[in-house]
Amino acid sequence: MAFKKRTAPELTAETPEKLFPLLPRTGANADSLWSQQTDLLREYAPKRLNTKDLAIELPTGTGKTLTGLLIADWRRRQGLGRAIFACPTVQLVKQVVAAAAKEGIAVVDLSGPFTEWDSTAKADYERGRATAVVAYSSIFNVSPKLIEADVIVFDDSHAGEQYVSKAYTVEVSRSSHPDIHSAILEAVAPMLSGERYNQLIMNSPGAGTRQLVDALFLAQRDDLLAPIGRSLSLFGDRPPTDKVARSQKYAYASISEHLSACTLYLSWSKVEVRPTTPPTFENHLFANANQRVYLSATLGAAGELERAFGRPFIKRLSLPPEAPTPKSGRRFLVFPHLVPDIDSDTLTKELIATVGKSIIITPSDAATRVAEKTLIPRGWEVFRKGDVEQSFDDFAAADQAVVLLANRYDGIDLPGHACRSVALVGFPGVTNLQEQFYATRARSSAVSEERVRSRVVQGIGRCTRGPRDWALVIIADADTTTYLSRAEVRETLNPGLQAEVLFGLEQSEASVKNIRDNVTAFMTQGKEWRTNAEPEITEISSEVEYKVAPAAPGLANAAKHEVEALERMWHGDWHSASTKTHEAATELNSYPEARGYQATLLFRSAVLMDKASRAAGDPAMAKAADALADQAVRAATPATWMNAFLPFDGRESAAVSAPLASSVQRLSTVIDEVGSAAKLQQTFVDMFEGLSQIDHRAYEPALTSLGMLLGAEAFKPSGDGRTDAAWCWDNELWITLEAKSEHKPAGTIGIDDVRQVNGHLKLVADDRTAAIPARNAAVMISPRTTVKREAMVVADGNAWRVTPTVMVDLATEAERLWVVLQTLRNIKVSDDRRDGIAAALRSARLCPEDILDRLTTVAIGKS
Repeated sequence: MAFKKRTAPELTAETPEKLFPLLPRTGANADSLWSQQTDLLREYAPKRLNTKDLAIELPTGTGKTLTGLLIADWRRRQGLGRAIFACPTVQLVKQVVAAAAKEGIAVVDLSGPFTEWDSTAKADYERGRATAVVAYSSIFNVSPKLIEADVIVFDDSHAGEQYVSKAYTVEVSRSSHPDIHSAILEAVAPMLSGERYNQLIMNSPGAGTRQLVDALFLAQRDDLLAPIGRSLSLFGDRPPTDKVARSQKYAYASISEHLSACTLYLSWSKVEVRPTTPPTFENHLFANANQRVYLSATLGAAGELERAFGRPFIKRLSLPPEAPTPKSGRRFLVFPHLVPDIDSDTLTKELIATVGKSIIITPSDAATRVAEKTLIPRGWEVFRKGDVEQSFDDFAAADQAVVLLANRYDGIDLPGHACRSVALVGFPGVTNLQEQFYATRARSSAVSEERVRSRVVQGIGRCTRGPRDWALVIIADADTTTYLSRAEVRETLNPGLQAEVLFGLEQSEASVKNIRDNVTAFMTQGKEWRTNAEPEITEISSEVEYKVAPAAPGLANAAKHEVEALERMWHGDWHSASTKTHEAATELNSYPEARGYQATLLFRSAVLMDKASRAAGDPAMAKAADALADQAVRAATPATWMNAFLPFDGRESAAVSAPLASSVQRLSTVIDEVGSAAKLQQTFVDMFEGLSQIDHRAYEPALTSLGMLLGAEAFKPSGDGRTDAAWCWDNELWITLEAKSEHKPAGTIGIDDVRQVNGHLKLVADDRTAAIPARNAAVMISPRTTVKREAMVVADGNAWRVTPTVMVDLATEAERLWVVLQTLRNIKVSDDRRDGIAAALRSARLCPEDILDRLTTVAIGKS
């Protein structure tokens, strides 16, 4: 009988960077660590060995994955305990396992279902003989099967939010599970106005209704928790073949006992139920690790990492001040929407064909389907998500091929000749209903800007994984073009990327021939590029500087309180949760850029205080909740979404505002003036006909008619340079409308367009011999969504833009409003009629303040 001999102890080292030379030679090892890796690892052992939560930032392609593997392996060899290295996807797990094998680092692949794990590999992890490489989902689920570890290293942690929150988010699609979507809608109907409910049960609503998202803080209504829970539990009744239902059943299990600590985001097509930050304190594998390390190319400074992983404090390990800045590869950005005299899709397809291969990244499956139809050269091979789930090797080896990926802005490594082109198609501003609510209804995009910036930066860097790589980046999207044209966005990028973006913007405002010549010069990497373009980009890089986003310090400070508030909600301590949420809001007092998010926090604090008052039967708490709600409403202006959920149960309705009183008074008269139902119907027919026209002579009168039907004094001023339509609710609220109906969608909004809009309110004030009211907006109506940089610079702070579709949606809702208003014609008691009109306007969300809110979501200066 032969007994196995004990394995000799593994070599170890004083610090992680000294471990690298001791690793077994594989024939594929890197010659040495890069300087930035050495600098960070040298700092780690003496300064951050015992830090519970540690973030490490290194630019794309500068070695962060190896840095994290060395930390995990070093701690394991030191006898500190088991080590886990987590990746967002299974494909990345395979990639990291291969990278570790090249360096001689002992790892095992424990991705996929735990029932399929190799028993030897599992034992090697559990006995501390190798680091387990897993997907995030192996950690963040209702019952993790990995035994606890000393350290968990999270690669690509900037993408963590979507993977971590998924474990605690129940998603209900109207298309895939219409019965559950309908059941939830019925369950929450008591929180909705009659008009909003009617919108949500329509079979074919307008675009505006489809995109509208409501946020229902479930702590506000104890009586709705049971019916909501019954609706969500329907996922458990689905057959095993329904994989979507199965995943949602598990997500519901993780929050089912804590629905009152969650928010329900409701849209026509989808429902999401989730806590504001993930309750990772309940996850024993995550919470009990001695150290959690977060690796990222774009950590940011606004508390996004803390919110994504549900941690109140995450320390940063940065390069020493004297360390050189790591370099990434070179990117040449082309913006087809800025190139005159050619269709942007046509140019994008041509550029992809010129390079010979490309990654196309979109924010959604729907956008991917559109890209497949419009951007892929005929006869090319198409790789999709399933084709590259395990590896990109087949795509890398292919010629004349594209890979289409939805919402995969990170974790794609295609260095060198593997791929020289990436196209970003569709703006990655929102990927879930919470982000959509923050960006639109709540005007809270400041809290998501870090996430959006990370997606764009990561997408740009997919094919430049090392300092010698180079790739063409096609920004094949109007909104992303406008986003990167904003100076305040570019300033938050590192100087090298700032220079590449600015160089690309400048070069794209040229003829098609110039674009073709420049792309050819870049792809050949010859003398023309080296002597002309490279010095220019280097010079720009030396002139620009990185700036932290203005609201970032306040948002970073607020994140701690938000995470702590969620834990208190989870445990039913509503008063303390309200206090913590209010502390988070207070951190934003000095940051007007985050006012929308501050208002959202204040309203959540009010809801939590109101729940605490109900639980304790304390009138003083109820009074405090009302005061917080009033503060939130004021901070939210011009956003009006909170009004639909106020007053709290048992309180009196707020008084009619001055603009609303003006609208009610005028509509009370208009009701008698519009004539018969047939005549009113013809008025709407004529108005819709005008709004469908390009000719301004038809479009402008339709705007005046719409304003009148919305209760405004609506008119087209006479004289030079005047607005095409003015809507005035006395001198309380004014909106001017500049109709660029003759614009072609493919063009750009230029400086002359914006200058016209800037002066309109002043001219109305002069004509009326009155001061411009505090509530005002100068609005441009244009099908164009790309704004030139110069136009952004000159735009006034109250200059906004909407598309013609927004006006049609507004007109459609006005038509539904008038179905109700017509029923008030026979009410002759003026007070009763006015009360009815006010109620109808509030239910339809068509008070003057609501209209102002709808038309001022996209600023021209910050488009």
